[in-house]
This record gives sequence, structure tokens and C-alpha cells, in this order.
Amino acid sequence: MNTKRYLQMFGELAEQDAIPRALYDRLFAEIAAEGKMTKRIYRLYLDELERLRLFDTEGAPFDTEKSAKTDGTYVYKHERNPFWHIFHGFWAFIFKLIGIFGGGIVFGVWRVRGRKNLKALGACITVSNHVGYLDAVLTRRALGFKKQYIVVAPHNCKYTVGGAILRSATELPLPVNIKGARKFNEMLQYVTDKKAAVHFYPEQSMWIDYEKPRPYKDGAFYYAEMLDVPVVPVFYGFKRPRGLRKLLHLPCAAVSIGEPIRIDKELPKRERRYDLAQRAYASSVKLYEEFYGRPLEYLKPSAVPEDTDEAMRETAEISNRNNLKD
Repeated sequence: MNTKRYLQMFGELAEQDAIPRALYDRLFAEIAAEGKMTKRIYRLYLDELERLRLFDTEGAPFDTEKSAKTDGTYVYKHERNPFWHIFHGFWAFIFKLIGIFGGGIVFGVWRVRGRKNLKALGACITVSNHVGYLDAVLTRRALGFKKQYIVVAPHNCKYTVGGAILRSATELPLPVNIKGARKFNEMLQYVTDKKAAVHFYPEQSMWIDYEKPRPYKDGAFYYAEMLDVPVVPVFYGFKRPRGLRKLLHLPCAAVSIGEPIRIDKELPKRERRYDLAQRAYASSVKLYEEFYGRPLEYLKPSAVPEDTDEAMRETAEISNRNNLKD
């Protein structure tokens, strides 16, 4: 784990009031005592975010240098460029193979539970928990050979050789303003007209190897309502590695697909995306409980001494601000 980058992330989150200063001080002290960032400290960080119900707070650092500029200048569609279509077809097929064989070799996923729920399903939006830098491999594995696009942050589609491959294959970077949103919306309409699935990570932030589903933001469900397509919940769970996978330190994941969730058109239009988000999250909770065989329970807030009332007020203010942003 890159100690410098994690310290920078924790500092920026504290400066932005995204985490309490007391949590930053504790993390800084833990890293100083260990001499580096460790998995134990990372687990402590996620546990504290869970206790504070700061579920959308960044869980890992990322590099924004050379990120795609989705401000209206980014080109999503290349309808009149035959070379782009050849490039796209080639890399989209390669990514399907990576999903099947990479999902099996790297994550141990050879069988997908609930695949029957995709049978005869055309265009749809799929949603899942966001558990690692490479979980797009699981996302690709979930749908097999079905046409699929994955919605990602702009920093995942960099202006580099690797970024060009990802952009041409399956990834759609999110827009950063209204002008960019128009082109993004046009692209979503274009791919769903082709009966493709569009995948969102509605938890917003990535928490590495975190087992529990987190409450969903409603952005993905706004698009489901706009495009009038069903939502398919997908859940990634993890077992304890055994045998060769344990020896090679490889994860042992499982992919579960829930039943399609359709828009309740009897609800007022402004309430539909919230309803979809709640039902999709409830379905993910059910998939979690079926996989792990235990009810979903978040950690309770830590016992707080009387002299830390101010820190608790700070946390409440952060949570309120995050809710207002939604």
C-alpha cells in the first residue's frame, strides 16, 4: 500500500470536512507507529467510516492526471469512423474473454449464480458493490458474452495507451457538467437501443475487499427511469481461499445476480428513481445475506467520551452535508 498516497488522501478528506479531524489524527498516528500504511490500518479506516455511516467517502487513493475531459469535449460516439468500430469490436471481445478467464483464474469465479435472471433480457442497467481496482473483471464476468458498458469516473479513462483501450472497449466516463451530460445521455440512449447492459457502481466510492453492501446513490436509477429499462442487482462476495489459491494469495470471489427490478410507473415520476434505488439495495442485501448466511448488520458507533461531543457534532454535520449533495 502506498503510504504517501494514503496520507495525502486522508489529509485531503480532512481538509474537505469529508472525515472528522479526529479520525485523520488517529490514522496519522497509526501510520507513524507502524512506519507505513498497512492492511490493518486500512481495515480500521473502513470500520470507522462504517461506524460513522460515511458510506460514500473515498476508500482508496486515485490519480487524476491525464483524466478524460468529460466537459462536453469528450467524444463518446464514433458512428462514422469505421476504424474505431473495428478497434472497439476487437477490444470489447478481448474484455469479454478477460472477464470469463480472468474472472476464473484471478478471482476463482467460474460459475455465476442467478445467471437465469438475465435470460431474454435486452437493454438494462446493472448495479453492484464496488470492492477493488479490478472488480470490473467481475462485472464483465457477471454478464458473460452479453454486450456491456461500464460507467466509471473520468480518471479511469486516461489519455494514455491503456486509457485509449479502455475507452474504446467498454468504459463510459461520467460527465462533469451539464454540457458533458448531454453527450453522456445520448451515448446511453445509443447503447441501450442496441440492447446493451450499462453497469453502474452506485455506492459511489470504492472500498477495497469490503464485504457488506452500502446504501445506493440514486444516479444510476435516474438513468434507468430516463431510459425506461429494468435494473439488475449484482453482488460480489468473497470466500476464504483454500489450497492453491491460498498458497498463491489469490482471492476467492463469487458473483450473484438478482431478479430484474422494474420501474413502478404508478409512482410520481420524481419518486421513481428513489424507489428503484431502495429496492435494488434491498435486493443486494438479500444476496449478501444468502451468500454469507448472516443478517446485514453495520458496526455500531464507538463509545464516545463526554469531551468528544464536538467531534460527534462534526461527524453529524459531515453526514448532513453529504446527504444534501445527493
